[in-house]
Amino acid sequence: MPTRSTDSNRAPLMAVAVVHHHFPPSHNPSLKPSPLIRRRRLLSFPHSSSHRPHPQSPILNLMAGRTSAALQSLVEEVSATISSGAPPIPALAGLGGALFLRNRSGDCLAVVKPFNAGETGVREAAAYLLDHAAFAGVPPTALIQISHPPTNLLASIQRFVPHEFDAGDLGPSRFSVASVHRIGILDIRLLNTDRHAGNLLVQKQSVDKNRTFDGAELATELVPIDHGLCLPELLEDPYFEWLHWPQAAVPFSGEEIQYVSKIDPFKDAELLRAELPSIREPAIRILILCTIFLKKAVDFGLCLSEIGGMMTREFCRMEEGESFLESLCTKAEESIGAESELGEEDDVKEYQELCEKPLDLNCHGAGVERSKMISFKDKNEEQWMLFLERFEQILTEVFEVMKKVEVKLKPGSPCNI
Repeated sequence: MPTRSTDSNRAPLMAVAVVHHHFPPSHNPSLKPSPLIRRRRLLSFPHSSSHRPHPQSPILNLMAGRTSAALQSLVEEVSATISSGAPPIPALAGLGGALFLRNRSGDCLAVVKPFNAGETGVREAAAYLLDHAAFAGVPPTALIQISHPPTNLLASIQRFVPHEFDAGDLGPSRFSVASVHRIGILDIRLLNTDRHAGNLLVQKQSVDKNRTFDGAELATELVPIDHGLCLPELLEDPYFEWLHWPQAAVPFSGEEIQYVSKIDPFKDAELLRAELPSIREPAIRILILCTIFLKKAVDFGLCLSEIGGMMTREFCRMEEGESFLESLCTKAEESIGAESELGEEDDVKEYQELCEKPLDLNCHGAGVERSKMISFKDKNEEQWMLFLERFEQILTEVFEVMKKVEVKLKPGSPCNI
């Protein structure tokens, strides 16, 4: 625990109360704290006269996020930093008003991103919440409110990760296969529309040179940050920086296959509803759909680049066509209420028709307009479950036909089906 400094130039320390609330901040009623978070007060520093916080001390409210040991440690360190009087430091331009918090030793402790509506901040917390067992390495993230009347700051807070570069500063050849795979699995589940090189932090590690693509003695582990544009409410076109990296074409390891097999999309949905109730149902249904697609594709034996390519739209002559995943959803929607039994020849024909748009190199089809993007907002629960049942059925049939005709996918390109 930090001690009081004898340096007269230092700001006096203040006690900070860390409160886990059950009520939303008044200026953002849509952002409701998790009912699973227990209410408790923690004093960052002992007070000689009382164990209660001073009436004028800042109050740090943990509004939402997984109450893990790592997160609790972060919150306590942040409260200590605030109590020391250390001012936040604005981040570089282009980071959306992000602030760095440094501890009394001058080390960067956390990144704080103030927000109003709560959309991106909530999704930052969701990515950490859904990164089970820190498989992809999302840094501890939560939503907080710092109250120091008359000021109330609502923000997402994330543990700062010391790093050498971001992925844009290096070629991908030195990135470890496991690191790329684990981040890719998370991006697919969350339909990340903004996985660019700048939000993949690079940490160097000494490894056997045989493990890298170019024989280097240093490999790099990637740390994923900036998840504010994941979990869209429409079936949007994702952006996966790793799609054409050589690691994405390497088959999944046994550990990765086992991890994916244990993911339960419906439990994940319940987790989001309980911990982050401001995330709306259409976004949660996107999570369920993409997780089911991932699990089926991994079980079929596809690699990361193949799966990502099937989710990504094709551009031809400045027009954007449907992705393979969107085509599957359209086919599932059309098949509901129109049951028919098909023979094997018809199966192949149906499959070829399903793949016609991704294969249409002449771009006869119209582009995808935002107003026509697939949404599950208007489905009631019965309709939604029927759609998922039909989607899984068609997806299974498609994969079976792919086996029969020995379809080979070019990494990152569904047009090669």
